[in-house]
Amino acid sequence: MRRQNDSVPKFLYSIKEAGCSGFFTFALMHIVKLLPFLLLVLAQQAAAQKLTMYKTFGGVVFELNDSVQLSTKQTATVLYQNQQAYEMFNQARVLNSLSGIMGFSGMALVAVPLVTVAFGERSDWGLAGGGAALIVGSIFLNRAFKARALDALDIYNAQLPQKTSRIKPNFYFYGTGARLVIKF
Repeated sequence: MRRQNDSVPKFLYSIKEAGCSGFFTFALMHIVKLLPFLLLVLAQQAAAQKLTMYKTFGGVVFELNDSVQLSTKQTATVLYQNQQAYEMFNQARVLNSLSGIMGFSGMALVAVPLVTVAFGERSDWGLAGGGAALIVGSIFLNRAFKARALDALDIYNAQLPQKTSRIKPNFYFYGTGARLVIKF
C-alpha cells in the first residue's frame, strides 16, 4: 500500500482503493483543493449585498444587488446583520401593517354607505367621513413606512465594504455544468 500524502484527505484514498477510475480521483482531488478558494469568492460576493428600494404606486419593491426581488420579511432577514438598520426596519414594518389595516377599514367604512344608497335605503354618511379619515391616515402612515425603510436601507448599505478590487468573478450555471469567469 502506498504512503498517504498528508495534504490529501483520507476519504480520497478510500475512493481510489474502491476501484474508481484515475480521472475521477484526479478530478476529485483538484475539486477538494479548489473548494476553499471558491467558497472564499462566494462569501465575498454574499457579504457585499446592496439593498435598494423602489417606490411603486401601491407600496415598495426591495431588490438585492439590483437583480433579485425580496419580500419585506426577506429584507428584514438580510438586515439582521446590522442591528440598528434591523430595528428601524422593524419599526417601518409595524407602520406598514397599521397602514394596511387602516386603509382596509377605511375602504370598508366608505363602502357601507355607498352600498346602502345603491340598494335604495337611507345611509349614514358619518361612516363615509370616518372611512375617509382612516384612508388619509393610512396614506400618511404608508409614507412614514417608506421613509423609515429607506433610512434603514441607507444605514445597512453604508456599512458595506466599498469595492476597490478590479477582480470581478462571475458564476454561470447552465444545464448540468457551471462556469467561473474572472475579469480583471
